[in-house]
Amino acid sequence: MKRLVPIAALAGTLFCGAAHAQGLPATSFNAVGSIGNLSMYTNREVPFWNETVPKESGGAIKVQVKPFTELGFKGPEIFRLVSAGTLQFATTVLNYNSGEVPMNEATDLVGLVGSVEELQKVVDVFRPTYAKFLEEKHGLKLLGFGTYQAQVIYCRDAFTKVSDLKGRKVRASGASQQAFVSHIGGSPINLAFAEVQPALASGVIDCAITGALSGYRSKWHEAAKFISPMPINFGLSAQLANLKWWNTLDPKVQAFLATNLRKLEDSIFDQAKTETQTGLDCNTGKACSEGAPAAMKLVAVTAEDEALRKDALTKVILPAFAGRCGAECVTTWNGTIGEFLKVKIGQ
Repeated sequence: MKRLVPIAALAGTLFCGAAHAQGLPATSFNAVGSIGNLSMYTNREVPFWNETVPKESGGAIKVQVKPFTELGFKGPEIFRLVSAGTLQFATTVLNYNSGEVPMNEATDLVGLVGSVEELQKVVDVFRPTYAKFLEEKHGLKLLGFGTYQAQVIYCRDAFTKVSDLKGRKVRASGASQQAFVSHIGGSPINLAFAEVQPALASGVIDCAITGALSGYRSKWHEAAKFISPMPINFGLSAQLANLKWWNTLDPKVQAFLATNLRKLEDSIFDQAKTETQTGLDCNTGKACSEGAPAAMKLVAVTAEDEALRKDALTKVILPAFAGRCGAECVTTWNGTIGEFLKVKIGQ
């Protein structure tokens, strides 16, 4: 009789698994992922779609996922394509599209927050307002966020402080990064991520801003020899579904995806919390868990750098954001993010 206990337990487990699977109708769709060689995609999105979702849905939900970089997209068009229904689901860096949709950059403006932990808190404050905005204005369902590590400055030639970038051509993604580069006297250049490394190597650009670990993984250190660890912003992303398509899904599938995508969000933020230091270590010759350490020179953040970033936020970044976003947007921002951070636009 003792041997019947584990057999019965196993049978119960199989029955529960089958019942769980039967509770979800068979569903399949395509998902466009983030940058294909970076850890948000390789370490988080791929296992989520290829392992977690099939397992937790009992095989009912099947998703074909590929990164936008492998599909030939540059990045800024992803938001528009999901909104139009050309794509069903995608993860996209929000500041790629912030020139067209200023609200996309509301939580990740240059100089606004100083850590992934602080960004996560701001995102939670803004989530309901932003989700409503996306549904009403762009036909999008917000299902989660993600982030890269701190966005830092890589340069080919020596500098000792950020103000030394005056006169240099700097790759900047998003409206507030570009405004920051202009504020310090540089020339902001808009380049797709995949085009940056060859542009640095050929001298088309002098410097570029991206995640500390993202740049290492993409071999920016082969051309850029100096790196500042000062966080410019963080590269917030969002997991978005076309709203009309989303509304065709069975409610049980919607609930399953919504719940599990929030878990994916948490895991991406947890990963990002350690990746800034990992990236800096890998780029500057310290112990590197990602590969062979590079030999970049770390340019220490000065008090002048910190003051310059704060000055840019108050004098340029927030006013420019207000101008792009409009009066109603400013009121919304002040009542949510501004109230939480004790920073108000226009006051």
